[in-house]
Parts: sequence; C-alpha cells; structure tokens
Amino acid sequence: MDCYKMKHLLTILLLFISIGVFAQKPGEKNLGEASSVFHKALINRDSVKLKTLLLDGLTYGHSNGWVQSKKEVVGDLYNGKLTYQEINTGTDVLQVEGETGIVRTEMQIKVTMEGKVLELKLKVLEVWQWKNKQWELLARQSVKI
Repeated sequence: MDCYKMKHLLTILLLFISIGVFAQKPGEKNLGEASSVFHKALINRDSVKLKTLLLDGLTYGHSNGWVQSKKEVVGDLYNGKLTYQEINTGTDVLQVEGETGIVRTEMQIKVTMEGKVLELKLKVLEVWQWKNKQWELLARQSVKI
C-alpha cells in the first residue's frame, strides 16, 4: 500500500476511534435517556432491560417507606406484585459530576400493587453511576407531593 493510501486509512481509523470514545462518555443527555428507558422498562415489565440498567447494590425507595433491592424490583414486576401502567414525568433536572448522575423530577404514576390501583403524584430522585459504558441506577427515592 502506498504512503498516500496509508495516510487516508489511518485518518479514517482515527476518526472512528475518536467518535467511539466521545460517544461513550457520561453526560446529561444520555443520563436523561437512561432514566426514560428505565421508566419504559418498568411499564413494559422488561426484566432483561432492567437487569442491565440496575446496579446490584440498588436501593429503590418508594414514597411509603418501602425499600427494594434490584432482585426485588425485577421479581415483583415479574410476579405481578407491582404493575406500572403509566409513568409521566415533568421536566427533569439533570446533574452530572464525574461518573455520578442525578435526576430530579416530578412524576404522575399509575400503578397496580397487589390488585389495588394507585395514582400517585411524586417527587423522585434517581442516582445513577456510569459503569460499563452506560448509566446504571444506584438509588431511587420518592416522596408524595
């Protein structure tokens, strides 16, 4: 291969590498997307997606004081103890500090818990950690408005 072709090949290779590096950095945009994907996974009872979005050490706090682990969140969705019908969020306030992300939002949630339909207005705090080139939920806490 001549020198001219080699330079072009090297330039193209470096371009693709730099795009990959920049696309995998934590940021507010992909933090907001991760939170949205998480809420959709709850509604869709997508245990496969949830397992990739939730850290093993997750603490998931509900507005009534009930706190679940990752295993409990996934298990209770799977067995039907909790079924989310709707999760509507207000304007998210996003903050990224290094590899930690915070999402603050107001939510209106319609959920069925053990056969009882609940409609809740909540303020929610989610704490995310950048791991494995994606945001993963470490903690979530809600309070009733």
